[in-house]
Amino acid sequence: MEGVKSAADNGDADNQLNCYGIAFPNTCDSHDGPHSVECLTTIWESKGCLSEGTKAPDKLNTAGKYTLDLLNLVDVGINFKTTRIEADGGDKNKGLECYGLGLYMFYKFCSYNL
Repeated sequence: MEGVKSAADNGDADNQLNCYGIAFPNTCDSHDGPHSVECLTTIWESKGCLSEGTKAPDKLNTAGKYTLDLLNLVDVGINFKTTRIEADGGDKNKGLECYGLGLYMFYKFCSYNL
C-alpha cells in the first residue's frame, strides 16, 4: 500500500487513480494542499468556469487561497463544480464568480433567447 501511495505522490496517474480516485492534473503536485494557482486554475476551467470569473484562482485573496489549500483535489473540484451549477441555475453572485460580469450577462441573455 505504501508503494502505491508513494508512486501516486510521485506522479504515476494509474496509482493516483488507485489511491485517490482521480488522476492529478499535470499542474498539481499532490492530492492534499497547498495547491498552486496553476493547479487550481486547471481544475476551475475543467469544471466550466472562466478566468474572467471574480473567484478565479488567480484572483483569490490570501484567505480564499488558504481555504482551498485546506481541501483535497476532489473537494476543490466539487467546490468549483458547485459554483458553476449554481451560476447556471440563475444565482447572480455565482454567475459573477464563475463567468465574470460581462460574460455572465451575455450568457444569461443568450440562454434566455435560445
